[in-house]
Amino acid sequence: MYANQSIREPSAPGSTSLTRHAWVVIAIVTTFWIADGYDTFVLLVTARPALADLLPHEASPFFARYLGYLVTITLAGWATGGVLGGVLGDRLGRRKVMLLGVVLYSLATTASALTSTWQWLALARFLTGIGIGAEWGVGTSLLQETWPEKWRTRGAGLLQAGFSVGGLLVSGLWILVGSSFGLSWRWMYLFGIVPLLIIFAVYRHIPESARWTQTRNEVSPLALFAQPYVRRRLLAALAVSVAITGGWWAVTSFLPTFVASLAHDPREAASLAGWAGALYNLGEIVGCIAMGFLAEAWGRRPTTIVYLLGSLLIVPFVFAGLGSAKAVTVAQLVSGFFTGGLYSWYAIHTPELFPTRIRATAISVIFSGARYLAMAGAIAAGTLAAALGGMGKVALWFAPIYLLGAVAVLFLPETRGKGLPD
Repeated sequence: MYANQSIREPSAPGSTSLTRHAWVVIAIVTTFWIADGYDTFVLLVTARPALADLLPHEASPFFARYLGYLVTITLAGWATGGVLGGVLGDRLGRRKVMLLGVVLYSLATTASALTSTWQWLALARFLTGIGIGAEWGVGTSLLQETWPEKWRTRGAGLLQAGFSVGGLLVSGLWILVGSSFGLSWRWMYLFGIVPLLIIFAVYRHIPESARWTQTRNEVSPLALFAQPYVRRRLLAALAVSVAITGGWWAVTSFLPTFVASLAHDPREAASLAGWAGALYNLGEIVGCIAMGFLAEAWGRRPTTIVYLLGSLLIVPFVFAGLGSAKAVTVAQLVSGFFTGGLYSWYAIHTPELFPTRIRATAISVIFSGARYLAMAGAIAAGTLAAALGGMGKVALWFAPIYLLGAVAVLFLPETRGKGLPD
């Protein structure tokens, strides 16, 4: 009932003020984004002790390969959930699909703490990925369709920064749980129940998008992909997404494990991995927020190109240009700013490329569809790392993928000042 009543309150498209309704939306959606970040980064930060427990002894030397498998399976779930969630979000509404996604990834993350083999952990990660993917596109659409034009871009940057806050939370907790207290990695997954508790507390206060309510019956979302301008934008945006996602999951996602491999004992490894993740996410938070302001000042395309070129330079430098664990750890601030801050592009630019009736479907395909290709990158990176003796050389192979994005973004229209299309 409340969701329907709240439709009367949204800011008008031309409004310049942020209403209570708009603040409620960003507070709730950002909370779920923090949970997304936590449930994503918890695997990357705790992978070494988790696989040490779950892998048979003879498989221990192939740690990087099995981590690649787990990352790939998570991506498969994320991609599948993203596409399905986008289509359902355009048909059933933003609110309902977002809630279902949060419930699923909360339960699946909590269940990860109870796994006894790496295969069961992989299944739990697949379900976690489905939930995160399903929630992302509808949550982004809800924010963009609720906030007034003057503030949408900055709000999108703040929203995406929430994902990084979740990663920062993982890192801080792991320093406390794994290093200071020396407790099991399983405790980290038990915190996955928190989003479900939040759902029970706030679900009556989550509104539906008025824009979606007004346009939902006009046309089938899938039918509009036959239009030439949609196809062009979709393909170009997918190429940018492949660069952002492929670069991150094939290389940057291995950073906590890479830093831990430079340590001399398990507690030092947990501490370094935690600090590396914390500094990376701190840089990512700043990068995500800054992108919202820069995109408004410089334009969407120039800002994205600056971030992509910055990523191209920093990735090989961090992995192959620095020798000490402490230097690599500190450098995560810059790496997070560029490679993590890039993710604000999804929340800022892509919703402005498509009309409301297919927005959730289109941006979910862009955000999550690229993960099908990123799966191959994660497997290849893990396999090459095992074969070459580390991630340093692998980073040199994968870093040029950011050039693909810098070229592809030139084929997208500049949308600064044009407003959110209906």
